[in-house]
Amino acid sequence: MTHVDPSPENHPLINKLVAAGTALILIAVGAAFFVASVRSTPAAADAATEPTTSTDPLIEGQVGSEKTVVNAEGDLADVKNVAFILADDLDWNLFNQVPRLAALPEQGMTFMNQTVTDSLCCPSRVSIMRAQYIHNHKVISNIEKTGGGWPTFRDRKEEQDCLPVWLDNAGVTTALFGKYLNDFPSQPSEATYIPPGWDQWGVPISRGDSYTGYNYTMNDNGTLVRYGNKPTDFLNDVITDKATNFIETAESPFFLELSTYSPHKPAPVATRNALKHGGTVAPRNPAYNTYGVDEPKWMKDKKPLNATQLANADKQWRKRAQSAESVADSVDAIMAKLKETGHDKDTLVVITTDNGYHMAERRMFKGKRTPYASDTVVPMIVIGPGVPAGVTVNEMSSTIDLGPTFTEILGTTAPNWVDGRSLVGFFAQGETPEGWRKAVLSESLGISTPDDPDFQKNAPPQFFALRSEKWLYVEYVDGSRTLYDRENDPYEMVNIVKTADPLLLRSLSAQLTQLSTCSGDTCRTSDSIAVPVATIAN
Repeated sequence: MTHVDPSPENHPLINKLVAAGTALILIAVGAAFFVASVRSTPAAADAATEPTTSTDPLIEGQVGSEKTVVNAEGDLADVKNVAFILADDLDWNLFNQVPRLAALPEQGMTFMNQTVTDSLCCPSRVSIMRAQYIHNHKVISNIEKTGGGWPTFRDRKEEQDCLPVWLDNAGVTTALFGKYLNDFPSQPSEATYIPPGWDQWGVPISRGDSYTGYNYTMNDNGTLVRYGNKPTDFLNDVITDKATNFIETAESPFFLELSTYSPHKPAPVATRNALKHGGTVAPRNPAYNTYGVDEPKWMKDKKPLNATQLANADKQWRKRAQSAESVADSVDAIMAKLKETGHDKDTLVVITTDNGYHMAERRMFKGKRTPYASDTVVPMIVIGPGVPAGVTVNEMSSTIDLGPTFTEILGTTAPNWVDGRSLVGFFAQGETPEGWRKAVLSESLGISTPDDPDFQKNAPPQFFALRSEKWLYVEYVDGSRTLYDRENDPYEMVNIVKTADPLLLRSLSAQLTQLSTCSGDTCRTSDSIAVPVATIAN
């Protein structure tokens, strides 16, 4: 397999965009003066009455529900600690099929347009730790030989300058229990290695077995501990117990990351959850096993799934729902321990995931890695003192925002070279911070091979995607372009690029060019350009 050079100057789509860059940037800036970004206000979807069917999270709140600020107990100034719960492959559809997860928005602030930098585990997780877009941190895939994984993160010395290091240097006690990065460790000699910045460490080293939930070896603070196949060995329970023990003993300020392997395939299921979701099926939304209008090249030859494939999709989705119950178990345990120790009065809890997932949508059997909302727009709920409860935020947020948010909450700052913004203004004010971004970038720069746990035979080609409340605009390396009106087409099924206002297209392309090559301050300038709202050409 040929190594993929992640450098922007060596990427074919980047080259194409930059070639047109200067003129289009001027157009985008000019457009900002005469067209304004508006917030859509479609009606919310009907809530599901049974946990066996999915709600419509792509409609409900995601592109426009009004916020209602309610009184919150405590004060944000009381927050000394952060508990960060990071699931693996947890999309909105699945989130809403697990009643305990679906109820979480009532307890806190929900970011309905939380967008991942890439719907692939390792690039997304590095974006969290580095607060950077993928074209800047350059960990573009899950495994070393295709330009990704933990070895690339280590070799680029980014592990020496990332979120846990920033926090540790500021006197924050840090802990990670669960999944770190793919290909960690890469050699047996590294089995007891603990990356810089982490005070407490409980991370499995037998990567393949870890995804099954049993028969794995854990690096427990530098000591290797073997776990078998007894119910008490179930990985999600083991790391959750470590997390609750940490809460009980850690001195404030602390940062806890609990990173589950659930519901990533093969979707490990705890025995207590094996009988749940007997009637749960993959979501029958408007994208289910159907064709879109004017699809990009890579999708045109996909045939509808047959009855056997659809039945298998439902079977696999059911197991994903059972596996996601473990995420709910972890949330319950963390929240209970915080209350028991009194840390519910001084701890911010953030619940999200590294990427979404699709099943049977657009005739795609299963997977992620697409620019569509099912894969890239993910749940994120923030709960804690001073954070308004029952509030939805529709402004664009990203995985690159987590690092600046956590550092600000914990009394320090992220380096000025990061691409993200702090979300604290939303918590503190219950309203949009002045100058907040209008659009956010997702990228897919890497490739996967059969030895990648996220390998997909029919993955889309490399792409850059610009997402705003109104638009999803995508440019693929094969020359395809797509534009979806999220306000009127929340499932992103009708590509209107051929009929859209030419000025709109030029402005979106120019902004995409800027964001695809931005770094640090220039990212925060490029994403704040007002995204045009234009009518469709006759």
